Amino acid sequence: MRTQQFDWEMKRETDRIPWCSAVLTAVNVIVFLICWFDGDFLYEKGAFSVLYLLRNGEYYRLVTAMFLHADVSHLANNMILLYFGGEIVEKTVGKLRYLILFFVSGICGNLFSAVYELSTGSFYESIGASGAVFGLIGGLLYLVIARKGRAAQISVQRMVLMIVLSLYSGFQSVMVNNAAHLGGLLSGFLVTFLLCHVGRLPDERFRRSAA
Repeated sequence: MRTQQFDWEMKRETDRIPWCSAVLTAVNVIVFLICWFDGDFLYEKGAFSVLYLLRNGEYYRLVTAMFLHADVSHLANNMILLYFGGEIVEKTVGKLRYLILFFVSGICGNLFSAVYELSTGSFYESIGASGAVFGLIGGLLYLVIARKGRAAQISVQRMVLMIVLSLYSGFQSVMVNNAAHLGGLLSGFLVTFLLCHVGRLPDERFRRSAA
């Protein structure tokens, strides 16, 4: 009986670890270190632009660009938000839904960037997990609204303020893919809504997290 209780307690502690957020963060850091020592090879093969899609059909770049970062600051800013913001989302919606949210948001962010490139005629290469990270923020916004501010004790007003400041900072900066940020944010909100209602997120998890 003691062994069973110990195993159950160990499983509960393990479930509390945001494994998906931790692994995704680690992969991004490892890829950055490889790029640091290996030069521009991965950037050349993995960066995203709509031209790569239209001319070469290299759709894999919608995903690979999410794991490339320009410098330490770019990496650190995204990874802090990915881990700590993603931790809340992952523990609330579960690992599978979290991974779906992350990758769909990142891909949608790059697709928004592609539309922006085509509409403006300005073509550029972009890298970074920002689209996916903003997707997690959009997902967290939905959870906060749906749970009336009980998600991680964050109020709707604080979430909206954080998002506005994040978007404003992007628009004030040079060489920032704001289309990917906005695309990730909107798709993250919508995807979380669909995952929670089509997949029916268990009510007991809402009550447990709110305690």
